[in-house]
Amino acid sequence: MSRSTPASSPRPSRPASRWPRLWGPSLGLLLAFLVALFLYRVWVVQFSGISLFFDEAQYWDWAQDLSWGYYSKPPMIAGLIWLSTQLFGNGVLGVKLLVMLLYPLASLAMVGFARALWPTSSGVRTGVVAAALFATIPTVGLMGLFASTDAPLILCWTLAGWMLWRAQVTDRLRYWVALGVVCGLGLMSKYTMAAFAVTAVWALWGIHGPRRGLFRIGPWLTIAIALALLAPNLWWNAHNGFPTLQHTAELTTQSTRRGGFEPALVFALGQILMLGPVAVLAGGWLRRRRGQPQATDSQMVSVPASQWAPTSIMDGTRPSVMPDEVATPRKVAARNSPYYLASESSFRFLWALSLPLQLIAVVQAFHADAHVNWAAPSMVGFCMLIAARLSPPLLRLADPRPNGWLVAVLLSNIVLTSAVLHLRDIVGPTLPSKLDVLVRMRGWDTAFQQLTPAIQDPTTTGLPVLTDQRLLITHAAYHWREHGVRTLYWNPQGTRNNHYEITHSLPDQMGADVMLVTSQREPTHITSRFATSRLMASTRVPVGPDRSVELHAYFLRGFLGYGERNDDAQTAPR
Repeated sequence: MSRSTPASSPRPSRPASRWPRLWGPSLGLLLAFLVALFLYRVWVVQFSGISLFFDEAQYWDWAQDLSWGYYSKPPMIAGLIWLSTQLFGNGVLGVKLLVMLLYPLASLAMVGFARALWPTSSGVRTGVVAAALFATIPTVGLMGLFASTDAPLILCWTLAGWMLWRAQVTDRLRYWVALGVVCGLGLMSKYTMAAFAVTAVWALWGIHGPRRGLFRIGPWLTIAIALALLAPNLWWNAHNGFPTLQHTAELTTQSTRRGGFEPALVFALGQILMLGPVAVLAGGWLRRRRGQPQATDSQMVSVPASQWAPTSIMDGTRPSVMPDEVATPRKVAARNSPYYLASESSFRFLWALSLPLQLIAVVQAFHADAHVNWAAPSMVGFCMLIAARLSPPLLRLADPRPNGWLVAVLLSNIVLTSAVLHLRDIVGPTLPSKLDVLVRMRGWDTAFQQLTPAIQDPTTTGLPVLTDQRLLITHAAYHWREHGVRTLYWNPQGTRNNHYEITHSLPDQMGADVMLVTSQREPTHITSRFATSRLMASTRVPVGPDRSVELHAYFLRGFLGYGERNDDAQTAPR
């Protein structure tokens, strides 16, 4: 009689890797909110009567001759504007549209970033709140109207923070590779991305993971990939005398602007305004009331294990202590547990993502003043820190949250930004120009349209347009783009201090005829260097009670060179 072998009992399987679901009603509401804000900003651009800002006109001009680098910036912004105009045309909105879209994308990236920091269903909700907050802060509300280098920089900064966290807590190569890619793209957008290295160095030792420090392949792979992506720009700089690096160094160390305690204080206050005063107040008040999340027994057991992603936080290994497995009140979560990472390291990491860049900018402001947008990427970490107070990631979904504060923060930011943008519509044309944030984009299209007959005159048709300001050469190139004008820059000293002095300087050769566009009514320093000059047209477009766009077009014949004008040169009567 044969003896049957008893079936061996199946071994318990490890739980599958599980992440909290991203899609849900909250994310749907966020998407609708972001679409509404984006359409509002499109409407402002389309119907506020603004043209391009000086920087945008310059970037558009760069996009007509794509290169691996430009005098003051890496090439990313020119490439984005080139693609945007290919898709949407060369109108004002067409130039801006693709870059404007990067801000909603950065908001959405914050949802995934938050889920990585706090792998609970509540953590996803925190990410949704952070995304909504970021989309409404005055920094984004104002910068979101422009095609600037800050848009790709902020997106890359957000993705880099996300990938750095995942790389450190898992030590998987795919995250180190992704980190290298976004850091390289960030550097190709703006050299400010280099400040992210401070955060990265801290994270290599400050965030617990399978391994820490530099003695592993991951961090070096990140550096190699980032440098490989930056290499074309470095090569361009090397072949052009390193103008971008020199410009960046001069901007930060040799600025002619006045520094000191007052500029540093003004910069710090500006950061509060750009983040939103009510948002800062809410974050401080709720942090003081609730305190920093600690690894206490009550908080641990308040988060059910069903909310966590137990097998995907630490490279597939189950943590030794989960929030609902605490046996004694004094037992602290293990340093490699999801709870420890979410309750301790995540908050420290967000501070490390924001404070170094802020401190660098404050030091710069003290040294030689600083623009308020120079620390814009730090707003990503600040928004997530405030969102963690408005919607705590380590509470049950059903637990009460300070929703009143959340509504107050979002509404106050929207109202503040809208009031700033529409103050001229509210007050009227008597609004002082210094209070109109859009004033420097008004009037240019009208002014160049009124001067158009001057370049269509049979005498001047086809002549290159000479200007004596970067502001004018960029606007002339953009607003007369349909006429295919060639632009030249007045450079009597032969300096190489900007893109146009390097690439568009009027050659010091006698005999050239040009059309001069200048804001000066009597530009004798230029007209005296030509055999004859004749005023073709003038225009003055008021854009405020104390500001106007004034332009004059001259026909100049017979360039005598940058030297002193000959005595027998005659000037035609004007």
